[in-house]
Amino acid sequence: MSESRLKLLTAVLALMGITLIGTIGLVYFEDWSVFNAFWVTIVSLTTTGYGDILPQTMGGRMFLLLILVVGVGIVAYSLGAIINILVESQIFRLMGNDKMMKVIEKLDNHVIVCGAGRVGSNVAYILRNEKVPYLLIDSDQELVEGMRTEGHLVILGDATQDEILQSAGIERARGIICALSEDAYNVFVVLTARAVNPGLKIVARAAKPETVAKLRHAGADKVISPTQIGGHQMAMAMLKPAMVELVDTLFTSRNVEIQLEEIVINEQSTLANKDIRDIFDRRVSNIIVVAIIRQDKAIMNPHGHDTVLAGDTLVLIGSRQDLESMETSSFK
Repeated sequence: MSESRLKLLTAVLALMGITLIGTIGLVYFEDWSVFNAFWVTIVSLTTTGYGDILPQTMGGRMFLLLILVVGVGIVAYSLGAIINILVESQIFRLMGNDKMMKVIEKLDNHVIVCGAGRVGSNVAYILRNEKVPYLLIDSDQELVEGMRTEGHLVILGDATQDEILQSAGIERARGIICALSEDAYNVFVVLTARAVNPGLKIVARAAKPETVAKLRHAGADKVISPTQIGGHQMAMAMLKPAMVELVDTLFTSRNVEIQLEEIVINEQSTLANKDIRDIFDRRVSNIIVVAIIRQDKAIMNPHGHDTVLAGDTLVLIGSRQDLESMETSSFK
């Protein structure tokens, strides 16, 4: 427990203690009801001094005088502790926000995740495991603080507002994932993001099947319906468990033995305009080329004489180490 929190706890306990002692003492000396004794104690400690109820006995007056002397000091100490912890937390929050915003301003080619709930937080964990720069946006203060504690970059705000997306560096981002709980909010974010950055890759969540078409019309490149995917996977786990196990192995980021990866070939890539057999015979022999994606068409199980062109996307299977080595060497 921090020193400021310990002081606050001490102050609260002291206030409760002096109030209890004052109430019991006045009941004893003045033979008042518990409520009247409590009323006079609170009025005295807060220095309000209504004077509507006054002690009549000498013992009651002496006791209340002692409570006033001690109690005012306790109240002053308590107020100081409360103000201290509030100011301290505010300063730390401001310093943390300034530091975080400086980091965000340096982000480039990153992914913006709108929504830090169950879906958005899982997206963040995967992006972190894949070492992809990212940041989250959410309007829930408690959720934001929790994600920040775990080391995530998070902006507190409404992702549907233009200024929040601007502060997240949407012009410099490689993509945005709309994982808000309401479909209407996701549609609005997709519209805004597409207008601000036409080249942005946009993936959106759809809770309702009828929203899928709206999100695509708004500009989403890919729309994911977690309920439909979950239902399909559960059915396949029952009907075709081996296939589901293989897919889970390929798509689980914790798995290091085998991974499914894609590499985009651009003009600068050393793999451009080379045959499959020339690339993999000379480099990594235990990587399997599953497909070549070319102009929205898939060439499945390509042959060794098939040529890789600039603009193609290679879909590969292999170990994480081999795939990372392959991706690095392809742009030397």
